[in-house]
Amino acid sequence: MTNADVVRAAESWTSPQIKEWSTEWRTNLAQWLEPSLALVGDAEWGAQFRDMVQLPVQDPLAWANQRIKLSDGHWAIAGIRFRGQDVEKPFVDVIATSLPPVPSGLAALGEVLTHFSAFSPLCLRVNMPAPEKGPQALTASNVAAGRATPDLLIVARPVAEMLEQSAAGRYDEVSLAPCDSAAAEARVAAIYDELKPARPQLGQWATPADADALEGAADEGLLFDIRVNGTSAGVVAAERDNAYGFTGFCMQEIVLDSAHRGQQIGVAALQRLCRELPSAPQDVLWGHIHPGNVPSLRNAQESGRKVITAHVWLTPPGYDGMPE
Repeated sequence: MTNADVVRAAESWTSPQIKEWSTEWRTNLAQWLEPSLALVGDAEWGAQFRDMVQLPVQDPLAWANQRIKLSDGHWAIAGIRFRGQDVEKPFVDVIATSLPPVPSGLAALGEVLTHFSAFSPLCLRVNMPAPEKGPQALTASNVAAGRATPDLLIVARPVAEMLEQSAAGRYDEVSLAPCDSAAAEARVAAIYDELKPARPQLGQWATPADADALEGAADEGLLFDIRVNGTSAGVVAAERDNAYGFTGFCMQEIVLDSAHRGQQIGVAALQRLCRELPSAPQDVLWGHIHPGNVPSLRNAQESGRKVITAHVWLTPPGYDGMPE
């Protein structure tokens, strides 16, 4: 099995929307998968991962990404991961598989977990295409021999299409001012602290971007203080990141303080951000949003972005599944 075989298999797990948006999606998909494929059987990387996590599984190849032959003749490429770097939340990330993204294929994937039994994984994570589907269509959907629950929705839209939209109601009042990563980190942390009483589950959905996470956006000139009539209202940041078969910019952060939420300011800020992006014709603006984070999801959709795919927890019978 070659990397070209893997890319061909991954094509059936790629959202039709991505294929529609870019004529180069196959090339983009191959480039996105390549770093993960390079870690298949990489004992040196596996040893580094093992030493960082510090669990009593000594074989470095057990930690590396693995190419697994399944009993029905299909195969999967997968690796052990830990949600939020928590050793109590191990899962197996399915990078690619020759199985189709249908209930029978999802059921057959359960066999992959047995190859990582030393880690006692809770479930699998798969990347499911979800064209034109909202979170209600994915949440707790039943699949053969198990259950599937969305972890993160990927929302995206071509930058060119977003630029064609009518300006948000308060667009003229909103401006973006470049800021440094240290100042942005402090501002973001303060807003998250302010949000916690009203949204106690926020920590399960999102974490405040720190200076390290925002540094790339700052280096690209895409880290901004959001201002409304000259008053600071929050932070927005994006960074070049090509993924899933498209090219474009990933949202690193968008957060508004309490005085400015629920007023279409977030939509206006995203429209302003799109005018700052050094985008090529096929570039998209995209991001990950937890389905429970309704305000962020609403803001993304009102700005024109669509749910195009989703990371889904797949839990076969006999496994505990990822805790909420």
